[in-house]
Amino acid sequence: MDWVPNQEGLTQLVYILSQSNQGSGEVQDKIRQDLEKFNSIPDYNNYLVVIFNNRELPADIRSVAGLLLKTNIKTYYEKMPREVQAYIKREILPNLSDSSQSVRRTIANIITTLIVKSSFKEWPDLLNILLQALDSPNENLVDGALLALQLICEDSTESIDYEARPALNSLIPKLILFFKSNNPSFRRRALVTISFFITSKPGALLVNMDAFLRGVFSLSDDPSAEVRKHVCKTLVTLVETRIEFLLPFIKDVVKYMLHASKDTNEEVAIESTEFWAALSQSEHHCREVLLEFLPTLIPVLLNGMVYTEAEYSVLDHGDDSMTPDRPEDIKPFFSSGKVHGTGQQLEGGFVQQEQQQQQQNNIQQQQQQEDDEEDDDDDDDLDWVDDVWTIRKGSAFALDVLSSIFDCNTYLTITLPLIEQRMAENNPWPIRESAILALGAIADGCKEGLIPHLSKVVPYLTNTLNDPKPLVRSITCWTLSRYGRWIANEGKDLCLHSVIINLLNRILDNNKTVQEAACSAFASIEDEADRLLVPYLSHILPTFVSAFSRYQAKNLLILYDAISTLAKVVGPELNKPEYINILIPPLLEKFNTLDDSSRALLPLLGCLNQVCSAIGVGLQNLIVIFYNRAMKLLESSLQDQYRYMQDPKSYDKPEYEFIVSALDLLQGLTEGVGTSIESLVSNSKLPLLLLECMKIQAFDVLQSAFALLGDMSKVCIIHFKQYIHEYLKILNNNLVPEFLSVCNNAIWAVGEIAIRMSDEVKPFVPNIVEKLTTIINKINLNPNLLENSAVTLGRLGQVDAPTIAPLIGNFIQSWCMIIRRKVDDAEKDSAFRGMWMLISSNPNGSLKDLVYICDAVASWGDDMQPDLHEAYSNLLLMYKKALGDVWPQYYSQFPQQLRTILNQKFKLDNN
Repeated sequence: MDWVPNQEGLTQLVYILSQSNQGSGEVQDKIRQDLEKFNSIPDYNNYLVVIFNNRELPADIRSVAGLLLKTNIKTYYEKMPREVQAYIKREILPNLSDSSQSVRRTIANIITTLIVKSSFKEWPDLLNILLQALDSPNENLVDGALLALQLICEDSTESIDYEARPALNSLIPKLILFFKSNNPSFRRRALVTISFFITSKPGALLVNMDAFLRGVFSLSDDPSAEVRKHVCKTLVTLVETRIEFLLPFIKDVVKYMLHASKDTNEEVAIESTEFWAALSQSEHHCREVLLEFLPTLIPVLLNGMVYTEAEYSVLDHGDDSMTPDRPEDIKPFFSSGKVHGTGQQLEGGFVQQEQQQQQQNNIQQQQQQEDDEEDDDDDDDLDWVDDVWTIRKGSAFALDVLSSIFDCNTYLTITLPLIEQRMAENNPWPIRESAILALGAIADGCKEGLIPHLSKVVPYLTNTLNDPKPLVRSITCWTLSRYGRWIANEGKDLCLHSVIINLLNRILDNNKTVQEAACSAFASIEDEADRLLVPYLSHILPTFVSAFSRYQAKNLLILYDAISTLAKVVGPELNKPEYINILIPPLLEKFNTLDDSSRALLPLLGCLNQVCSAIGVGLQNLIVIFYNRAMKLLESSLQDQYRYMQDPKSYDKPEYEFIVSALDLLQGLTEGVGTSIESLVSNSKLPLLLLECMKIQAFDVLQSAFALLGDMSKVCIIHFKQYIHEYLKILNNNLVPEFLSVCNNAIWAVGEIAIRMSDEVKPFVPNIVEKLTTIINKINLNPNLLENSAVTLGRLGQVDAPTIAPLIGNFIQSWCMIIRRKVDDAEKDSAFRGMWMLISSNPNGSLKDLVYICDAVASWGDDMQPDLHEAYSNLLLMYKKALGDVWPQYYSQFPQQLRTILNQKFKLDNN
């Protein structure tokens, strides 16, 4: 018997839906709650179908019913009775021909949601019905079917090929025929739908690829801008995933994209700029083809980098430094805890060059990733609207990517004269501005080829910092930052002084965009110049302090970062009364003004973390003020966490950023004042609060908590002894390299505890050693992680050599290859002492890897402690003696450079 709705219930539901967008917020909340309760009624969704299908009802009521139906399918489909599922599928399809496109779109969304929640096998006739609809003379039905197919193919690309291949085999050629439709919407939908399959490459597309490409090319001059835009998108996708199909036509495609770059429709031109980066980054690169077109392409890209009138009207704010920021302009701040590591790696050793090279490549990849992240941050400075991709951005990105695939001299021969022409003073400012942007875009890819020109380029940029136009000043700041490494090294005598002074002037600019760009650029220069900035502190600090009174909320975040970076690079040089008296008062004023619950406190705490670490004991009575505030924040945040865990319905989930910022400030204080922190720790709850932090399952909290524990272990571990077993248990459970920063800091903290509380660590040694062995034998892991693992593994040798020594063959080779890259410091010293104990306890187990041991020992410079040198000297001589007559032949197989060092330091060539 067919289902029939209860008329009274139907009328009631129609009334409720009619009220859903009316009345106060409380009324609407009540209606939403009532509607949610209806989901307990088995046939509730049938009523929604009836209402949605009723063309006599107002459009807004039908729309609400349709959206509710889609939401319910997404949320409750599995719980719906089978007959309700069948009713929805049966009754929804006939309305694909509805005269309202909004209704057709809702039906298409319902259909694709049904497929996602079930399968094509559960609705076997769907695709055939939609395919038949494509042949209908009713344009509304064709539009509805195309829209449904587009959404289905987008959401279920792989499953349609797996579950409904025969239908897909019919669909793709039928869609290709729509490329010739008189309706531009049909042409666009057909193209977009097929494009979803380019990446997954089903057989149905591959056998029709020639026809598809002919169809795409036929649409290249389509009168519809939307169609042309999707032609560009399709070609970019093909370049990224299936370029081999385009190779026979690649020159024609390049010519088309050059033409599209000049399209009067901005969206088409934007899509075309994506092509150049995609082609440059494809595995085939097509360098020869691109090289042929560079003289034509580069001017197109440079023209695309000029601000449009629309962009200029949005950005040209003049002197706006006194205008408060809108809340939506301020990016959220996220604390970034310390990751322990030296950040320095020495050259590879003399044995197993292939493995050493892989490690070196890994280090370089890590550094490149960090550089890329910095570049990503730099790219933010180009944004005129953060979430909008523009022709300007796309063109600059393409220019950047192209600069990295060609020989820089070849690329510069074409590009640099064009840029120089645009830099001429008689050009309009937007042209000059685009030239400066171009200089920044090619800075990385052409850095070697540009070096001979920088002695002229950098002074030009420095002078341009004083241009009347704010947009010129701001882009010049960014471009200068891209040449920071040269400015701080080869160019330091020529231009470092003028760059610093002029950037400081721009930090106090009356335009907020320039302030932001200048402050960001100065932070980049700080990173490169390092201690070269010390003579300029008397200029830098007053400028930063003046900026405090000028900057609005958004730029204050950048200022905090610049101060943090300065403190990091000059370190204890800040610990002078004249500098402290300049820098600390404005920071302290902010510190005392901001409430504990204010998110504006977070970046300030991040800044103070570095400042406290640099100044240290020079803070005097402020140390206790900062310490107590951090403890207060920590305790109140943990209380909020506890209340939430007990009653999550009554309390908001606490924000972990306050815990992280408090931990990081404590860590900065500890780094700065060292053992002087002990008097504060001894009278506080820090050991217990730290344990509670370590129980929170949040990566950023654990990362900062483990870093603080490691630092506290170095200066006052005695106050943490009562919880040491629980600390170690948690640390041991977090030795998981997939969670890099947490694992890294956990390993480091274990090592710091191990050399100070060996008895407490000993029960954990077998488990920790097993995990560390697994880590250091994966040479493709993060270099800092490997280094800390090697140091801690060596230190554990001092804790329990008898337990570890029998296992030495499992890790000694990798350990030696990793530790030899570490700079000579106290950590390396303690690791070598522990490893000496392990080797001495099991010399036979290490014999097969003696050349690696020798290579690691040879990595020491002149800083090796005399007693450690003597210990290893005796160890190596013991091996030499044990090998007896075999030694000369065995030793002759060592690399010559290694033997030279060993002979000089340990006299292994003597009889």
